[in-house]
Amino acid sequence: MRKKIGVIVNYLYEGYQMKILSGIFSEAEKLNTDIYVFVGGDLNPNNIESQRRNRIYDLISKKNMDGLIILGLVVGFNLPKEEIIKFYKRFYPQLPVVSLGLETEEIPCVISDNRKGFQELLIHLIEDHRYRSIAYVAGPINNEEAQIRNNTFYETLREYDIEIKQEYVYESDFTTPQGIYAIRTFLDERKIKPDVIVFSNDNMAIAGLEELKRRKIKVPNEIAITGFDNILESTFVEPSLSTVEQNLSELGKKALEMCHSLILGKEIPKKIEIPTKMIIRESCGCTRFYIRLLKKEEKVWSKIFDLKKDKEDFYSLLNEYLISNIETKSPRNIKWIKNIIKKFYNSVIGTEENFITEIESLLLNNNVDIELLEETFNNINSFIDMHFENSLYQKAKNLILQSINVLKDYKEKKLKYEIFKTNDLIDHLGYIGADLLSTFQMDEILNRVSYRLPEIDLNTFYIFMYQKDSNCKKVKNILSVVDGNIKTKEKDIFDIEEIIPESLLPKRRLNLVLEPLFVENDHLGYIVFEYGPKKGVIYEILRAEISGGIKGALIIEELKKLAITDPLTSLPNRRALDEILQREIERSKRYNRPLSVMVIDLDNFKMVNDTFGHSFGDEVLKTVGKILRESCRKVDIVGRYGGDEFIIILPETNLKNTIKVANKLIKNVDKIELFSPNKARIYLSISIGIAVYPDTTIELEKLINFADLAMYEAKSLGGKQYSIISFKGEL
Repeated sequence: MRKKIGVIVNYLYEGYQMKILSGIFSEAEKLNTDIYVFVGGDLNPNNIESQRRNRIYDLISKKNMDGLIILGLVVGFNLPKEEIIKFYKRFYPQLPVVSLGLETEEIPCVISDNRKGFQELLIHLIEDHRYRSIAYVAGPINNEEAQIRNNTFYETLREYDIEIKQEYVYESDFTTPQGIYAIRTFLDERKIKPDVIVFSNDNMAIAGLEELKRRKIKVPNEIAITGFDNILESTFVEPSLSTVEQNLSELGKKALEMCHSLILGKEIPKKIEIPTKMIIRESCGCTRFYIRLLKKEEKVWSKIFDLKKDKEDFYSLLNEYLISNIETKSPRNIKWIKNIIKKFYNSVIGTEENFITEIESLLLNNNVDIELLEETFNNINSFIDMHFENSLYQKAKNLILQSINVLKDYKEKKLKYEIFKTNDLIDHLGYIGADLLSTFQMDEILNRVSYRLPEIDLNTFYIFMYQKDSNCKKVKNILSVVDGNIKTKEKDIFDIEEIIPESLLPKRRLNLVLEPLFVENDHLGYIVFEYGPKKGVIYEILRAEISGGIKGALIIEELKKLAITDPLTSLPNRRALDEILQREIERSKRYNRPLSVMVIDLDNFKMVNDTFGHSFGDEVLKTVGKILRESCRKVDIVGRYGGDEFIIILPETNLKNTIKVANKLIKNVDKIELFSPNKARIYLSISIGIAVYPDTTIELEKLINFADLAMYEAKSLGGKQYSIISFKGEL
């Protein structure tokens, strides 16, 4: 049986979370494991919206998950470590738990080496660019990764005897707007203009870069910028962002592998640390694909003849150099690199093989890891600087620069396509939102969701709603769509510990995204998507749109209910009874079936009101209404017509059976034990008027009038009885 592993994450807006999830999903495919991503909010108790989102974490238990991965530093990004660990203990040791990003003593963890790559970047800024006026946008003081980056910054600058002025440091919380606030603080408030601003994450760096561009400040000519994380957007901004790459996908893969091993009882290391590396682009002041010039090695080729003669040495040296510099040394990657070396060599020595054509073919067929290809070009470029010279150097250099330009063009085309696809998705999300706001009928909202979501490649999803008075412990399945088809419309109710009943799930392996449905303080339920579109913001927008649509429908339903419900007894009111009676009359006419109506009035109710007050009288009415409802069948309609008068509509009921019901009602009301404020027993009784189609009358529309007359006859006879008046003609 497949294992189920949960992943706790806050939001899906950021590149950080999505890259980690891509690694988890990739490894889950290999391990044949189902992934449940619980998308809540931050753990900060002062963040009201996060606390509403965090209801989704209540679904997780050892009954529905085999293991759990928690992105501790993102859900608790601005909290002390002990507070995050306290959250971990909601699930540990009941469940095998792996901490991703946060190192703990008890729980195994997968973390990034935040120091190495960041130190390399700082040294590059100081040694290669000669920057001395360096500003720093620090991360949250309570965040462990931020602390390491902050310490690395201070230590590295001290090593180079660079003074660290307090006005050159801005403390942030890692959120995107802080990038803009940092620029405003440095330039407007503190009146400083540093050589370079080092941001402790990419989201802030990109926001800061855009703010500088808005101010017509040229990056990197006037102020250079660097980031940390190497999220997707860092490649596409202009100028492209120099940063530090956390191998986020590898973090996700290792975390899942570790959690899976824990579940199986295998021995695992207490900590896995994934290295980071410097990524040099344009924003720091370098040209695109810049590589620091390295010293010439002993083995240097200047002629094609010598390169042909030393073919094996060339293969060996370049192979060793490329493989030693890549992060993921998988058999597939090694095989691919060996093939690239062969193509490159043959093109350099002038055979018919064309390296550029091969690269274009790989890109055209989407048969290459773009990041690996970019990394390989960088390393070949560096290798050329170390081992080639003269005309051979120029030929090899031109070849690799052409390849770099081919890759650049491909990435730009891909970016344009991604922008087109994103805009198309945004349009569809707008249509979905407008669609949901154009109706306030729950069934119509669910229908529109069921056919709209497959338009954006969301073909399997479920909506569950919390049941009233269950303290969010029970839910109802209101919509299940599997592979684009509505699987069930049954309103099954089950404990939230099931999350999704097995009967509703497809048999294949699943990556599921679970989002809370809420509007302000009203927790509605949760929605489950099978992971499709790779942009996390889509799931967040849909969560908000569907929450709003459902809430609107619930409000309208409640208003309708109030319009047709007696507020005192919660029974149908006169308006509702008139509509129901008309419907039942039509049905009786169509099928020529019997239909009975009772008009019921409390005997001597005015005396109760006058003696004990209207509040006590209201309690009497509520009690009688409850007894009448409990004494009838589910198909019977019991309502309050006004004052102390009730009406009961009995479909498919003849005179004989109606009389039986009347006797039962009189008896049950007589049994009511009701005491006055001074503890005296109050005896209640009712008078009932009966009208039956066709026994009493063949004119269905006059049933209530006949029943009302019969009720007054019963009261005139002393009450506590029923009466029937027969009119076979006009009234």
